[in-house]
Amino acid sequence: MSALYYEGPVRSGILRYKFEGVRAYAPAFGEQVAACIYENIESDYDILSWVPLDAGRRRRRGYDQTELIAREAARRLCRELTPTLKKRRGVQPQSQSDSPERRRANIAGAYTVLEPAMIAEKRILLIDDIVTTGSTLSECAKTLLLAGAEEVVCATLACTR
Repeated sequence: MSALYYEGPVRSGILRYKFEGVRAYAPAFGEQVAACIYENIESDYDILSWVPLDAGRRRRRGYDQTELIAREAARRLCRELTPTLKKRRGVQPQSQSDSPERRRANIAGAYTVLEPAMIAEKRILLIDDIVTTGSTLSECAKTLLLAGAEEVVCATLACTR
């Protein structure tokens, strides 16, 4: 589920946030995600986490935009934020892949679970910033489920129509 559609002023704001360093948007974006979670997720979850950037991209950008959104959402939901995944290799940005098939191939095997014992038989709520084809979220959910998670539910700030 997504809080907003990735178009118009929302798209412009997210692009400024991600690529122009406008971190001040994180509280508002986190509030949107928290409200979406509160209104749409009926079952409880054991772990609230996010889709991480690879170390190189985080270093270049100076922050992980999705982690900041997830921190704000967790704060508003009175939940702890727990890292569950590591992006073990950099990949071409998904926005530069021109088809769903290429996006899936690009992201395949890019994530690993930090501590499998911590997620075993747990219900995980995973936050990401944007979902277009769902390739990244699918890969992350698959990785968590194969490592023993009971269920993975995803929430994003924005999605394409």
